[in-house]
Amino acid sequence: MRFGAAELFAQGVTPPRVARRLRVSRKSAYAWHARWRDSGVEACEAKDRQGVRLG
Repeated sequence: MRFGAAELFAQGVTPPRVARRLRVSRKSAYAWHARWRDSGVEACEAKDRQGVRLG
């Protein structure tokens, strides 16, 4: 999904419109936009999530 957002940003689509198109929060779209703007598509790769392990 982040790569799709990066493609839209490259086309000049604003974060609020990306959020609507991809059905994500504006907060996520703005965060992705900032990472994309600062570091390019590579920054859009999924990060490992560290969760609490039960059991």
